[in-house]
This record gives sequence, structure tokens and C-alpha cells, in this order.
Amino acid sequence: MLRFHNIRGGPNSVNLLCLVLLGAYTLLKLRLVADVELGKDEAVYWYWGQHLDASYALLPLAVFKLAHALYPHQEWFLRLPAVLLGALATALVYWLCKMQGLAKQLALWAAAAFALSHWIWHTSSYLHPDGFLVPCWLLALCMARQAEATNALRPYIYTGLAAGLAVLCKYSGAFLVGGLGLWIALDQRGKERWHRLAAFLLPAVAVAAPLSYAQFSTDFYLPQTLSTLSRIDDLGHPLARLLFFAVSPLFFLSPFLLFLLYVGLVRAAKQRDFLALLPALCTIGAFLFFALDRGQIKGNWILPGLLSLWPVAFAVQPRRWLLVAVVATGLLQSLAIGLGLKYPGLYSDLAARSGLDKSYVGLVSEEDRVREPSYSWSERLCEYGGWRRFAADVEEVVPPLPLLSTQYSIPFALAYYGKVEREYYTVDDPRFRDLTDFYGQRKGAYLEAVLFAVRTGGTVPESLRATYPQRELIAEIDRRHAGCPSVSYQIFRLGR
Repeated sequence: MLRFHNIRGGPNSVNLLCLVLLGAYTLLKLRLVADVELGKDEAVYWYWGQHLDASYALLPLAVFKLAHALYPHQEWFLRLPAVLLGALATALVYWLCKMQGLAKQLALWAAAAFALSHWIWHTSSYLHPDGFLVPCWLLALCMARQAEATNALRPYIYTGLAAGLAVLCKYSGAFLVGGLGLWIALDQRGKERWHRLAAFLLPAVAVAAPLSYAQFSTDFYLPQTLSTLSRIDDLGHPLARLLFFAVSPLFFLSPFLLFLLYVGLVRAAKQRDFLALLPALCTIGAFLFFALDRGQIKGNWILPGLLSLWPVAFAVQPRRWLLVAVVATGLLQSLAIGLGLKYPGLYSDLAARSGLDKSYVGLVSEEDRVREPSYSWSERLCEYGGWRRFAADVEEVVPPLPLLSTQYSIPFALAYYGKVEREYYTVDDPRFRDLTDFYGQRKGAYLEAVLFAVRTGGTVPESLRATYPQRELIAEIDRRHAGCPSVSYQIFRLGR
């Protein structure tokens, strides 16, 4: 696949250099995640993997479950599959670019820009569905390009299999599959259209069947509960939402790379390259509707749709300074966040002086502010530390009763780092209705006493006060992490 020639004319030296660089890239990411504790979302994915079902991100969660079974309570090993898939995805981007006729050096620039973007660096370093969605989708795109070149039936089957895996990684994979289906319908003629569409759709539907069954059996409950996720209440005007939607990928990509991708979108439209264009338009269109209708805006949601544009964006043969800027700014952005998560103290003084630090709250809906009580960007960085010591401190002073919280970071992190066996539940968070919801899981069989944990300043919800009228504060414990301000949590004993 990677057949390059060095300046001496040897057939393998550049191959070896590329493999060495890819290996160094992988090892550096592993080094930066070593000893970094699980963030709140990572703890959710781990816990969900231990109680596996097909309702959400089945493929990533199954891999997390397997990794934990093989080497329990080792964060770096839990993240290892994502890191390795990041290297695979980089090779697939290079392959896709070469398949679309890009010169060797330009394909290498495109692959480097991909690997060093903050989006890919982060999602292939930590537990995140995008770390699995991206390689599955890239594989589907490569197979689709192979199908386009050969017009044989088998590549369409392979495309469907890979696309089905993408759906098992994340709901948004369905928009990508829809784009591929439209490409086949518009690109083919006569009976061949239906043969190839069936060859693509049947494997995709078969692979994604566990997710489909889970959603139909629960009346699509979980997707509906995500309607508050990443909703920005302060953006009420449609034009403000449209503008922020267009620039929101800047949280995950450098402005130079985003510019190239938007140029690629225009170029694909002009060239009527439906294979590059339609998956992007289906994804952008779907999330644009959510942005305008609900105010749900998050840059990484639309980025998988832009992957089909990657070769088109770099096929414009950008000037060397722009290529250097794309790679350099991506690397700086990735290292800044990667180092910040490992050593959050590096930015503590800067964050304290920056008025932008508090802008994080404006990007979180009112409902999610209760469920995810981080009030600044620096606190967001500090969510990846202090949980192991906090769990030990909790277990020293509280009895082994079931522990409940309205703030999901607490029960899931304690479930991972705690040593004492206890039951963990969430309250008033419908996303976890079938996983850890207290009232849904207990079904009226309530214990005489439970523990309720909340960040200091939080309140016991009305539903729990009705069930457990007796309340006693039994501990107030700080979560501390080097370079971060301590965060205080209160633990109540609730009784009937």
C-alpha cells in the first residue's frame, strides 16, 4: 500500500521512514495518556461496556469491555485500541488519497494533517466513539472508491459491511450510510443501480441489526433523550446558530484545515463528485437541522462527514506555506490539549487570568449544567485527575450503601476507582434510564438508606426527598489533582 521511493532510488526506505514516524506518533500518544485518569465520559463508556447492550456505540463499548477483561484497571491499556485505530485511520487516509489520484507527497501531507488534527489526536487517544467511527468510515470510503473504479459487485458488499460497523460506532453513522446510498442511486443506471444498492444496503443493515433491534424495542428512547446534549441556550437567533455551526469545528480543527475542507466541499459540488459530496451533505444537513431547531451544536458531529472531502481538499494542490500551516497548527493544538490533560498545572495561572476560561459554561445547556458541573475550561481539563484518591477518601468515611448522584461523573468514576462493592445509580438523567437510573432499576424496591453524592452547592432532587425524607450530611470530601483547584463534594445519608 505504501510504495514510496527515497532520493537514492531504493524501494523501501520511505516505507520504513513512514512506519517509524507512525510508530513514534502512536508511542507519543500512549505516553501522553499514561497515568491520566479516566475523564467523566470515559468512565461512562467503561461502565456501559461492563453492562453491554446494543442501544449505543456497541462496537466501541464491546472493545472497552474486552480490554478491561484482559488487563483490568489499566487506563493506558483501555485506551490502547483507540490509539492503534488512530494509526490505522492515518494509513487509510493516505490510501484514500492515493486512490483518488493524489501525488505521493500530497497524500502524505493530507495524512499528516489528519493525524495531527486535534480531533483525531484526542479521539484516538482517549475513550471516544469517534476513535472507532473514523476508521470504519474511512474503510467504507476506500471500498466505495474501489467499487467506483472496478464497478464489480464485491466491493459494494465490503462497503456495506464497513458502513454497518460505522453505524455500530455512533448514531451519526446512519447519515453517512444514507449519503453512500444516494451516491449509488445517482451514480448507477438501470438494473445495475438496484443490484449495487442491494449489495451495499443488505450487509450494512445486517451488521447494524443489533442497534436497530435495540432502538425499535425501546421506541428510540435513547436518541430522543440526547436532545439536550451540547445545546447552547445563549444562541437563540437562527443566524447566530448558523454562524456558530459553521465555525464550531474550530474547537477540533485548525482554521487552515477547516478552510481547506470547505474549499473541498465547493470543489466536490462543482465536479459533481457525489461520492465525496453526498455523505458530507447528509451529515451537515442533519446536524444543521438540529442546530437551527434545537440549538444543538458540536463541531465534531459533522467532521466524520467531511472525511470524504479530504482527498478533494488536498487535490487543489495548496501552496507549501498553507500545508505547513495546516500541519503545524494542528500539531500545536493537539500538543496543547494533550499536555494540558496530562499536566493541567501548565495552564492554571493562564486560566486564572483569562476571561475566556469561564466561557465554557455558555456552551452547556441548563439541564447539562446540573449533570456535568464543570464551570470553566480549566475545570474541564482537571476532570481527568484526582478520582483514584477521591474514591479512597470516600471509602474511608462512608458505609457500603448504594450511592446515588444527579452528576454522572461521580458514580461512574467511583465505580471504576472504588474498591468497595456497592451499587451505583444516577438520578434525573434519562440518558441512563436503562443503565443506572435509580427508580428504573430498583422498580419500587427501595432500601431503607442510601448515599447521595453531589458537588458542594448542589441539591438533593425533589424525587429523592419524597422517597427519603431523612437527610444527614456525613462527609464533605475534596477531589485534588496536581495543578488544579480542589473540588468539594458532599455525601448525604438518606433514610426513610
